[in-house]
Amino acid sequence: MSVKVLRPEKDFVLIPYVKEGTAKAIIWPGMGAKYGVMNYFVMKPGGENVPHKHDDSEDMFYIAQGQGVVADLDNNIEHPIEAGCFVYVEPGTMHAAKSYGPDDYISIGGPTPPDPEMFKELLKK
Repeated sequence: MSVKVLRPEKDFVLIPYVKEGTAKAIIWPGMGAKYGVMNYFVMKPGGENVPHKHDDSEDMFYIAQGQGVVADLDNNIEHPIEAGCFVYVEPGTMHAAKSYGPDDYISIGGPTPPDPEMFKELLKK
């Protein structure tokens, strides 16, 4: 099939990257994607994702709802983010996003090219 339409409420696998919320892989190697990833993160106010890095991938995501910070943990810097912001993280940078509410935080995007470490456990299933 050359075109796929996917819905985040049903076409996903959970990835263990969020405390106080969910992280869903929507477009990822396990569904056929070779060159890009689209994850759907939802965090409750006060939630955060697991600190992580992508050694050979750029992480790019769009903040669709909410506010918080994205932390550059290598340089101990927190960058404020809110709905409408795009975030770019260089390969190899340890980072994490945190939601400050009052609304749920939703971001869409992921590492490009796909980070094999992010999906290695899912691809074993």
